[in-house]
Amino acid sequence: MLFSATFSNGQFSGFKQKVKEQVNKNSEEKPTSKSGKMKVISVEEFAENLYSDEDRLLKTDQGQMILKGTYKKEYTDRINFSGFYYLNTFAYIEPSSHFSKDTTKAFSGFSIEYSPEEHTMQIHWDKATANYAMVPEHHHASADKGNVLFQMGMQGGPEAWYNAMCLVLEPGVILIGANVYHKNDEIGHQWMNDIQPESFVIAARDTAKFNEYQANPEYTSKVVFEKFDALRRVWQQQEIAEAKPLPAEGMKNATLKQESLQLIKRTAEGYKWKETVEYSYVTSTDWEIKKHPLTGATLKRIAKCIVIMKTPKGDYKREGFYIAQDYIGGGNFGKTYMLYNDQRIYYVNPADALKYK
Repeated sequence: MLFSATFSNGQFSGFKQKVKEQVNKNSEEKPTSKSGKMKVISVEEFAENLYSDEDRLLKTDQGQMILKGTYKKEYTDRINFSGFYYLNTFAYIEPSSHFSKDTTKAFSGFSIEYSPEEHTMQIHWDKATANYAMVPEHHHASADKGNVLFQMGMQGGPEAWYNAMCLVLEPGVILIGANVYHKNDEIGHQWMNDIQPESFVIAARDTAKFNEYQANPEYTSKVVFEKFDALRRVWQQQEIAEAKPLPAEGMKNATLKQESLQLIKRTAEGYKWKETVEYSYVTSTDWEIKKHPLTGATLKRIAKCIVIMKTPKGDYKREGFYIAQDYIGGGNFGKTYMLYNDQRIYYVNPADALKYK
C-alpha cells in the first residue's frame, strides 16, 4: 500500500513501529557483503536523522533493513520539474522471495529526470535503480503549462509504486497515488470509492511542505480536485478543437429526418439525458435491407442517423443511432421505430455543429 505511516519535517511520526514491522517481515535475512560495510544504526538513531546521503543499516532485535542514502541529482528542464524530491514515507524494494539473501531496501527520496519534449521521465532511486514514467498523451498540453499528471511504469524501483498515478500539487510538491475519478459534471472529481485517504504520500523538494498537505486533508483534497478539473477542461477543449468533421448527410428525406428527431428525443427523455437534443439527420445514403438468414425473406430495413446535442456547459456532442422499418409485404414497410443508439459519443466543433440542421 502506498498510504502508510509517514514522517515529516524532521519529526518522527508513528514511524518507529512501522519500521520494526517491516524489519520483522524479513527477520531471517542475513547481512550481505555490502551491508557489512555500512554504518549500523538503531531505530532511535534513525529518528534523529531521517534523511542521509549515505546508505545505513538499520538493525533491531527482529532483523535489519538497508536505509538507502538520498540519491540527489540536479536534473533540470524548462518547466522546473526535474530534480530531487524527499518522501514523507519510505518506498521499499523487498527481497524477491522468502529464500533470498537480499536485504529490504528503503528509499526516502528520488531524482526526476524529465524530458518536456517527450513527456517522459526517469525516476532515479539510486545509481542503478530507475523507474520509467510518462504523462498520458491527452494531458500533454496541461503538462506543458505546469499541471503535470504522470504514471509510473512497471519496471524498476519499488513494486508497490508500479502504475501509480502522480500529480504535481504545486511546483516542487507531488502527490503519489492520485486515485480519483470524475463523478459527474455537478460534483466533479472525487476520491476513488468516495473515501478520502487518511494520509497522503508526498514527495517534495522542501520537507516543510509535508505538514501543509498531511495535516490538512480537506485542503489537499480541494487542491487535487481542482487540478483534475483543470486537466479535464484542457482535455475536453483539445478534443473539441481536434474534433473530426460531422459525417456527411445521406438520404435527404424531410419526413424521415423528422421521425428520427422525435425518436431520439423520446429516448433522451426516457433516459433523462442531461444534454439537450438540438437536431438529428440521416447519414445512410440508402436503406440497409435485413433478410432472414435461412429463407432470405426480407425482414426490415435500417438506416443510421446522427443526433447533435448540447451539454449544460454549452458544448456540442454527437452520437450515432439506428432507426428501422419492418417489412409488411407487397414491397411496403411499416412505421419508423428506434432500433438502438451506439453509445459512442464525440465532441463536435461548435463551428461545425449546426451544419445539417
